[in-house]
Amino acid sequence: MKINFYRTIQVVLTTIFFCGNLLAQSNYKFHSHNDYAQDFPFWKAYIHGASSIEADIFLKNDELYVTHSEDEIQADFTLENLYLKPLADLAKAGKLRNLQLLIDLKSESKTSLKKLVEVLNSYPELTQSDKISFVISGNRPRPNEYKDYPGFIEFDHQDLSDLEKTDLTKVALISQNFRDYSVWNGLGRITAPELKKVETAIKKAHDAGKPFRFWGAPDTKTAWSRFAEISVDFINTDKPAEASKYLETLETRKFELKTPISVYQPKFDYDKSTSPKNIILMIGDGNGLSQISSAVFANRGELTLTQLKNIGLVKTSSFDDLVTDSAAGGTAMATGTKTNNRAIGTDKDGKDLSNLTEILAKKGFLNGIMTTDFVTGATPSSFFAHVVERDDSESILEDLNKSKIDFFMAAGARDFEKIKDNFIQEDFSDFNDLENRTAVFLSENMLADASVRGDQFPKYVKKALQNLERQDKPYFLMIEAAKIDKNGHTNNASGIIEEMLDFDKTIAEVLKVADKNKNTLVVITADHETSGFGIMQGDLEKGKIEGGFLTHDHTGAMIPLFSYGPGSELFNGVYENTAVFHRILKALE
Repeated sequence: MKINFYRTIQVVLTTIFFCGNLLAQSNYKFHSHNDYAQDFPFWKAYIHGASSIEADIFLKNDELYVTHSEDEIQADFTLENLYLKPLADLAKAGKLRNLQLLIDLKSESKTSLKKLVEVLNSYPELTQSDKISFVISGNRPRPNEYKDYPGFIEFDHQDLSDLEKTDLTKVALISQNFRDYSVWNGLGRITAPELKKVETAIKKAHDAGKPFRFWGAPDTKTAWSRFAEISVDFINTDKPAEASKYLETLETRKFELKTPISVYQPKFDYDKSTSPKNIILMIGDGNGLSQISSAVFANRGELTLTQLKNIGLVKTSSFDDLVTDSAAGGTAMATGTKTNNRAIGTDKDGKDLSNLTEILAKKGFLNGIMTTDFVTGATPSSFFAHVVERDDSESILEDLNKSKIDFFMAAGARDFEKIKDNFIQEDFSDFNDLENRTAVFLSENMLADASVRGDQFPKYVKKALQNLERQDKPYFLMIEAAKIDKNGHTNNASGIIEEMLDFDKTIAEVLKVADKNKNTLVVITADHETSGFGIMQGDLEKGKIEGGFLTHDHTGAMIPLFSYGPGSELFNGVYENTAVFHRILKALE
């Protein structure tokens, strides 16, 4: 029954493969160690893009069995059944990709190799293919005997001391026992002296023009990343599916900031006993503590944001879910009331809620919105619209017409047609007064990422604040850095950090104005965390970060809040997102 079941599984896997697509090989090569021990030998590693697969073989009764030792032999686990026949099928179908089959001889060398050559000669579609290499490891012949074997047989050389005097023509790679160089377990960091030994070994192989592999190496994500960084050519793993997924996305999870951004030092000379005249609420969409931390470390340990002293933690759940979306998260801060996910400016029953811009307009405030998203995005529209569905852009624009918004800057000039009877459209350079309700568009469609647009958003915020400061009225300004969230959804670590650094430049422009007028409360927070972003490793001196992701969605993690100016002490502590609304109003009392 076991044999029949196994053969059935082989047929099923073969069918699935030929009908579908395998995962692409990543920029980094990995070696499926002890592959026969996988639940699906060969196929699991091959489908997940392994560049090298190991088959331990033992010769018994003129049959090459795949096994670590003689007492573990299983009747159907032969080299032909598990590896050669599937490879031959791929070759005949024209689907064989570049692969190294590392054959680790566990039985006596010469007789085992003689049998192996005999078996391989019956597979000309493999021995004559330039797609596959048969590399002998384990009980190998002496190096001076390598030349005695057919051209399709190569060897895994395991001695770094004789490279100069050995003919390496038949050597496919050089392997070493990691434990001869280090006791590192793959967690934390390898010590500097041991790292130097490891790098020296790799360099010797590379200087000889040969790829390198460690066996007996730690098998963790941290280890895979470090081995990739120090140019181990074949990363050894017993977890091919996990290693494939990790290494395939490694480059998108890395970031290095070549030139740090400048950090503004706030003056803290505002009068704590007074009420603020102006309110600036800054929202980094999806911006959790790790997103902020990654930008801190990339910028060599400091941001303008981290100069602030009043800090709180905000719980972000919506009325109907532990994990909020931007609509419910924005509504909680704009109205002081929890609502259902997807609802904007309405309560759990769909009834309209009064928001900050409506309340502050009655107090004589000018109201502005600035965002790297469309003005109809969930976060900005929470401050003027009342709809039960965040994707109802038509109704959101109708509410914008009726709102108390005096000006906005956002992406997407396409929206102007629906509001042209109530707003004038001005270019950024012409935006110098607020005599009319004004729309300034940052782009025709979606705004480019920070890596492309440069300092556009901080400069626009600076210009808007100069305009507001010339007015004789108090003002409320909501500023959203929307694309931290968007890059979280796509698990793009570079995008997250670049957008956070752009947000920090914007924060610096805001704090400069707050320091100049000394009467502005600045509240900086997020609507939720996106992606479960974590910092896996990096280099503080070089501004390097490697991130990891829990999900492509939002999470329920608490998010930090930083505040500055009169009333900022009200925002210390741990509280619900609805408290942002109530504490802003309390600060004005």
